[in-house]
Amino acid sequence: MNSVMNWLRIRTLMVVLLPGFVVLSGCEGLPVNQYPTPQYPITDGFHHSLPPTNTRIVIWGNSPIVTGTATTWLQKRGLRVVERAKLKQLFEEQRIRLTYTADDEGPILRVGKLLGAGMVVFTDASVTSVVVSDYSVSAYGGDGGSRTVSSTSVSIRGVDVETSEVVWNGTARYPKQSAGSPEDSLAKLTCQSLATAWGFRPAGHQAISSQSMCDAEKPVASAIP
Repeated sequence: MNSVMNWLRIRTLMVVLLPGFVVLSGCEGLPVNQYPTPQYPITDGFHHSLPPTNTRIVIWGNSPIVTGTATTWLQKRGLRVVERAKLKQLFEEQRIRLTYTADDEGPILRVGKLLGAGMVVFTDASVTSVVVSDYSVSAYGGDGGSRTVSSTSVSIRGVDVETSEVVWNGTARYPKQSAGSPEDSLAKLTCQSLATAWGFRPAGHQAISSQSMCDAEKPVASAIP
């Protein structure tokens, strides 16, 4: 009789504990407070005027990701972008030696004028990467490792070829370091900075997705008061 009662107690205990075990196993590695949250950039910008449709422009910058994204964005707005190969050909013909510094802006404006461009769009990208260590110690031992995080920012401005005046400007940066791809961050920041400069979104820290700014056809309202 005692052996039967003991068997029943063990069976009851297993039935009570087993569901809890299953739930805990299913949630392992997915704590609620560690789900990734979207990170929105901080932007700023203005425009005095915007180029009309079919304006020929030159795009120049230090990052192929940024210049490529800007080319697509501006072409969607009806502007005609001079091919980079044509620029390099004219640099050679004019015997212009680029230093890839701010000193290049004067020669690039002159070349833009020779090509019949009404505007030169200068882009500047900044990426700073550091390796950080994430180690934790508990009663069960230590755990963790190292990862690379980056700070990224983009600045874009449109300069009138005739007057050398900056007629629009946009900047975007993430408020904190990210462990994601710097290339992906630069592409998103390019759309956000252009959208701010052209008035498709308000400046500041707004909960507005980068994809919506890459596809923007009309201004959007801020999601953060």
